[in-house]
Amino acid sequence: MTRKKPLPRNQRKVVSRVEQLKREDTIQDISVSLMDMDSTIMYYFENVIKPSVVENGETVKVPIMYSSPERWASVQSHGFMRDSKRQIILPAIAFRRTGMENDTTIPVDKLDPDDSKLNYAFESRWTSVNRYDNFVLQNGYIPQKEYYNVAMPDYMILNYDFIVWTHYIEQMNKIVERINWSAGSYWGEPNRMRFRTNIDSYTDITEVTDKERLIRTEFSVSMKGYLLPEDFNNRVTTKKYLTPKKVITSTETTLDINSAIENFKNNTERV
Repeated sequence: MTRKKPLPRNQRKVVSRVEQLKREDTIQDISVSLMDMDSTIMYYFENVIKPSVVENGETVKVPIMYSSPERWASVQSHGFMRDSKRQIILPAIAFRRTGMENDTTIPVDKLDPDDSKLNYAFESRWTSVNRYDNFVLQNGYIPQKEYYNVAMPDYMILNYDFIVWTHYIEQMNKIVERINWSAGSYWGEPNRMRFRTNIDSYTDITEVTDKERLIRTEFSVSMKGYLLPEDFNNRVTTKKYLTPKKVITSTETTLDINSAIENFKNNTERV
């Protein structure tokens, strides 16, 4: 095996030792992906809106699913979905992401993807290293603070298409009323990421075949979100900074300075 020669110094990659910081905390790097926003819609429908219908005196939960391109094409051609046994799935809700665009109402940018110039700064309120005790009070100890800089995300507007199927118009009305009541609010999991959504209009379609009678409603949802990768070109978007520690000491005397000088002179004359 041939040995590779080292690169000349002028061709080596410049490594900044200042940016090589060791992370010993348990704080997770912040990142927001397209999957997070898709999961936000799924969580909100299943845990907040909770669409359901009444069939034969029983309350039935309406399933919601993210449609793959193949399933969505089948829905567009046939007008409904089928399960593995070729049975029509009723009631059901299906959605998919149709596109996204930049949010021009928030004109901010990170300027440089490799080294973001705009950041959000957060201070850690508590750390196990800095403990409050009597030593801190008596010696004027200034604790070390921890700061986290998070790169500025890209603000986007994402568009989703929804289709709802039911057997009867009464069932459809109940579902649409619950969805419309939540329009304009922030969808997402509490104490986590939440995104504002808006619904403009609904389209109702009634299909009657030889075997089934389908009530279908279509609508579009626009959601204001943001994208933030966890790292870019081996550079993390969440960086930790520490302030220098400092201990202030002072000298104190229990005697008056004039009397101390007189005592010193008297002791010197005796010698």
